[in-house]
Amino acid sequence: MIAITGASGQLGRLVIQSLLERVPAEQIVALVRDPGKVQDLAARGVVVRTADYNQPATLTAALKGVDKLLLISSNELGSRAAQHRAVIDAAKAAGVTFLAYTSVLHADTSTLGLAAEHRDTEAALKASGVPHVLLRNGWYSENYLANVPSAVEHGVLLGSAGEGRISSAPRADYAQAAAVVLTTEGQAGKVYELAGDSSYTLTELAALISQKTGKP
Repeated sequence: MIAITGASGQLGRLVIQSLLERVPAEQIVALVRDPGKVQDLAARGVVVRTADYNQPATLTAALKGVDKLLLISSNELGSRAAQHRAVIDAAKAAGVTFLAYTSVLHADTSTLGLAAEHRDTEAALKASGVPHVLLRNGWYSENYLANVPSAVEHGVLLGSAGEGRISSAPRADYAQAAAVVLTTEGQAGKVYELAGDSSYTLTELAALISQKTGKP
């Protein structure tokens, strides 16, 4: 059994979609706070269980019989380290034999403010003794593409990267990487630094949007 936390989220859904191409639906467990949001997955045969990062009792029950777990990092900044530790503790108690975690690119050396909670989680994983793999995801292309309509409307693409180069990738690519790791043996102890194959500046992105839309 392979369980995915945050299964109703954008990345979680894509991971399950990729897993469905590799394993039977009944071997996939979607862990969500609101089962009503994933009725479509249940209809496809995916097992749906209630799990809330802030309610440890739900985690213990939800992980019963689970062999592998993908812990998708919470989006509640400031609370994530504690939430993730609750999941790790529940996974250990439930006998989960392998855990994958979506961290951030170069979490161990990153100066990004959000990297601290990821480092805390990576440390908690190491201390737990549960065999695990780190999926250090880079920036999502959608983080910029979601703002394209506004950029076109106002003629301005906002960003603070200067001429720094960004190697983003679509969420679907990161999801596929997670699915491959979860269905491939010998992954424990590995660290994957995941990003796009090519890089660009925000100036280059603005030029591409101009080219495609015909608006400067």
